Amino acid sequence: MKKYLQNYFLPIWAKETLLRDKRNLERENLALKQKIESLQAYIDGLHMGLRSNKRIHIINRGGEA
Repeated sequence: MKKYLQNYFLPIWAKETLLRDKRNLERENLALKQKIESLQAYIDGLHMGLRSNKRIHIINRGGEA
């Protein structure tokens, strides 16, 4: 239905505007998804670092106090 209305009832300039806006939104959506993935990787690294800091480390240097 939407495709039918777009192809038969919209003037050419409105159709071109609609398609241009759709392409821009798809590009913006892709950029935001990439940013989310990057930030999620950063958050995962922070969590891993905080978890490893809580472990007890015993270092035995062969008799040194």
